[in-house]
Amino acid sequence: MCKKLLNNTRRDTEYRPLFDIVAGSSIGAMNAAVLVSNVVNRHKTWEEAVQVLEDFWTNKQNSISSTPDINKWPSDEGKQKTFRASAEAVRRYYSVKELGLKGIPNVCSTPESESDFKFADPDNAWFVHNSDPLQHTIERYSKEDDNKKLRIATNWSKKEPRLLVISVDASEGKTIVFDSFHTKDDLERGVYEDDGITIDHIMASDTVSLFYKFRVIHGRSLYDGGFLSNTPLRELLQAHRDYWTRVAGNVKAKIPDLDVYIVNVRPSKRDIIPTDHDGVSDIVNNITYSDRSSGYDGMVTDVITEYNELEDTLNNSIGLIRKLKALKDHIVNTNEGVVFQNELQKLLMITEGKSNGLKRRRKKYEDLTKGKFRLNRVVRIEHSNDIDTSTGKEADYFGKSTDFTIDTIKKLLVQGQEDALKIPEDD
Repeated sequence: MCKKLLNNTRRDTEYRPLFDIVAGSSIGAMNAAVLVSNVVNRHKTWEEAVQVLEDFWTNKQNSISSTPDINKWPSDEGKQKTFRASAEAVRRYYSVKELGLKGIPNVCSTPESESDFKFADPDNAWFVHNSDPLQHTIERYSKEDDNKKLRIATNWSKKEPRLLVISVDASEGKTIVFDSFHTKDDLERGVYEDDGITIDHIMASDTVSLFYKFRVIHGRSLYDGGFLSNTPLRELLQAHRDYWTRVAGNVKAKIPDLDVYIVNVRPSKRDIIPTDHDGVSDIVNNITYSDRSSGYDGMVTDVITEYNELEDTLNNSIGLIRKLKALKDHIVNTNEGVVFQNELQKLLMITEGKSNGLKRRRKKYEDLTKGKFRLNRVVRIEHSNDIDTSTGKEADYFGKSTDFTIDTIKKLLVQGQEDALKIPEDD
């Protein structure tokens, strides 16, 4: 798999995007935006864009990484003797605590306390961070021109990759998909004012509630897409079908099949279930950002596969229906033709399909002939459990999403490469 992807990074006379669609929520949306913007707006190859993304995370001067001073936290020798965690786990834990208190230079400001004005409860204060530093960092690594606002607007006819960024509408509790194929002539739900995706849409996908305030776009309060769809396969499949049936305007056109690669940033399984407060909090986060989304993805994949499994069974029936339609044209002017047409319509309304125990609308034969495409394969790149090399034990900890220390980031980059290489070449 890896060799095939690398071979496709070269531009040639038959160039097409390495990835036709790149979709992401939260941090995934940031990564996707930096990648696609460098390919489209800065005209870099995918290989060059990957290097920019790595620089976005690791450059000592301009990136979102940090090196906090945590000496004050575990300095007490008496406290150190009571640690049950390894030195590496202690470093990570207290780094997150320090960054949360002081802010992260290129990610968020020092938090400001907002008093509870509703109940006058001093314990109910809200410590709010400002995300402007993160916005400026994304723009610095993505904009083609310092004097222009970041905008990622792409087009299939130009063989440009499609970017999908996922956010959540706070008023409805539903995901919203921001689409680089979107045009101002296709206004939807009041969250667009021009073509493509802007920095506001990207930041809306990464607005973690309670850590940040809602990102408001045209009166709509939006927040982190990871809460509902951290690996947005179902949004990708729907957007893919909608474009080729509705936007492209031809439901009879063959929708391109897909190979899907899902990168999950949270381990999908824990070998050891913790019982301490920090560990249990981390388990809750893992379920919120990983397992629940994977369940949704599996359901959608099953739906698509179900339709494809029905295809062979339906082919004979559909072929018969087409022949009957042709026959109808020859007898439509007779009384028999009217009866025939009524019976044919009843046939088209017959429903079929396996339910697999899921409650969903059953499809008609006629529906199944429209808007179909095949998922050739779904490759999952799973983030393995973080192992502390000094102890050989799992080193997961609550707050790891905000561990922007350079040491941790570099270790995660290596671990991510190793996780990807675990995928067999023929996948």
